[in-house]
This record gives sequence, structure tokens and C-alpha cells, in this order.
Amino acid sequence: MHKLAVETIDGPITKNKLANAVGVSYTELLYQLNKHLKGFWEVKREQKKRGTHEEFIALPTQNTVYVILGEGAVVYLLDPLANIFGKISGGTRCDECSSAQIAKCLEKTRSDKCLDFTPEERRRREKLLEANNRPKPYTPMDYIISCIAFKSLEGEEYAIEVCETECHFMSKIRASLRKEAH
Repeated sequence: MHKLAVETIDGPITKNKLANAVGVSYTELLYQLNKHLKGFWEVKREQKKRGTHEEFIALPTQNTVYVILGEGAVVYLLDPLANIFGKISGGTRCDECSSAQIAKCLEKTRSDKCLDFTPEERRRREKLLEANNRPKPYTPMDYIISCIAFKSLEGEEYAIEVCETECHFMSKIRASLRKEAH
């Protein structure tokens, strides 16, 4: 997942090129994509090539963070670009940001209506983050994850978009990936 996110940061990639980048055979990659990672990629465009067609694939949306609630309200996180997989107690993107940057991001994310919690929802959020061993002060990603977790429990799908210009971590990742490419 991480390699797919990194390789497609500036645009979709063919399955063959992805297989080469990952260092596995094309058939092994196809098996993994179709059996284990089916919901985490999509064909972005197709191109005819010598009587066949090439599929260019990428994550459904860039910079996606998937949140899954586990047993005992443990939140599991799948963040392909940040290479964070596992329990939220293991980290979020914001854990690498300075206090000043976190404060700036908190100000930007406060405008999202999902993050406008009622007093009861704030208590539930507090319990959820405590149960997942998140340290105070909570980060923007902590708030975003708790919002999406609550929406999921209510049977709603919800997405919060954080632009690269607003997220110091994303800007840093993209700059390092572009530097590697040159």
C-alpha cells in the first residue's frame, strides 16, 4: 500500500511498473491487488497499446486515511502515504509536527461541521481517545479520526479533506518524494 501511494503521488501507474517498483512478479502483484487489496485501488485511466490495453491505477483518492474500529473501540488506522498501519496508539501523521504547526492545523480544521462536537460527543470523543492511549493535547488527526469513527458507528460515510498547503506533514513528504525522484 505504501509503495502504491508513493509511486502514484504525481499520477497513476501501470500494474507492470508497480510490480517492478515493488520487486515482485506481475502475476503476484495482480493476485494481491485482486484478492487482498481490492478496495484500496482503482483504475484511473486505460490506454490502448499494441492491441491490448494498459490500466493506470492509483488509490481511490490521494492522501487517504482509512479508519477501522476494532474490538473494544480500538481504532485501527491505515494511512498508506505516511506508512502508518495499525492501532492509532502507534501514531498519526500529526505526531511528527511541531506544537505551532498543530495549533495552525487545529484552527483550519475547526471549520468542519463534523468536528463541531456537542458536549456529550466531546465526552465520547475524550473516552475514545483515552481508550486508544492518545496523549493530550489532541492533534488535528486525532479529532478527524474520532469524528469519522463516530460517523461510521452511526452508519454514515464521511470524509474530511485536508489540503497539502494546510498540512505541514504532507508538504514535507511530497518534497522528499520529489527530491528522491530527481
